[in-house]
Amino acid sequence: MKNRKGIVTHFVVLAMTAIVALSLQQVAQAQRMRMSPEDRAKALKDSLSLSNEQTAKIVKIYQAQQKEMSDKMAELQGDRDAMRQAFQEMTAKTNKEIEAVLTKDQLKKFQDLVKQQMEMRQRMMQQRQRNN
Repeated sequence: MKNRKGIVTHFVVLAMTAIVALSLQQVAQAQRMRMSPEDRAKALKDSLSLSNEQTAKIVKIYQAQQKEMSDKMAELQGDRDAMRQAFQEMTAKTNKEIEAVLTKDQLKKFQDLVKQQMEMRQRMMQQRQRNN
């Protein structure tokens, strides 16, 4: 009887350890997928050949967007449709602010990048719908 109890205890501890490890792995993966405002601006700097001044302005734009999104998430708490709508509006607003900082050549490249991102999102959404 004692041996059986010990085996069950070890099994429960092992199962709980596995669950915690998987949960931590998922959290770490989600955090890597989110880029900081500075990282996002750096990616644009590299893609669009931004000046340091332009990059600094874009960091501030992204920081404001991040705060606004965080506030909106707290406000809407789980209303996915409302959050999607709000985030689309914020993204459009942010893109307009970024466009105001860019030169004509940079603007064209930026608009191409935005178009590619939208197409990628649409493909991902279509794949999710097919999988569900």
